[in-house]
Amino acid sequence: MADLKRWSRDEISRMRKEMDRLFDDLCVDFDLPAMFCRMAGDLDLREEGNALVVRLELGNINPDNVDVSVFERRLIISVNSTAQNGSRIENHVFRKEIRLPCIVQPKDVNAEFKNGVLEVRLPKCPTQIGQLVKIIRR
Repeated sequence: MADLKRWSRDEISRMRKEMDRLFDDLCVDFDLPAMFCRMAGDLDLREEGNALVVRLELGNINPDNVDVSVFERRLIISVNSTAQNGSRIENHVFRKEIRLPCIVQPKDVNAEFKNGVLEVRLPKCPTQIGQLVKIIRR
């Protein structure tokens, strides 16, 4: 049996970028718009103290075209942009929905866009402790 080697994250990322470039070149050859879904890079979700931090690479997207919404345990990042390519107008839509591992405080969520990276900080709700309920006999 052949020896298997686990690929590093860098190797997978490099292969993904190369495949994206190949497909973009193919789209150009057939005068088709490049695939918009590749505008967003890898998503990183991590826990920092009492907050969840989500980072998403969005490249050269205008931050005015980005919307961030929080509903219960879901974070929704959506982009709606319009670009003129010669005589035609292209409308690009991107939406990423992330199920969060815990309940967050929506009113305290903040988002920052810097150098093509969107960072969303979601403060976690305090841990809810269950309570024993006494049953009353009648």
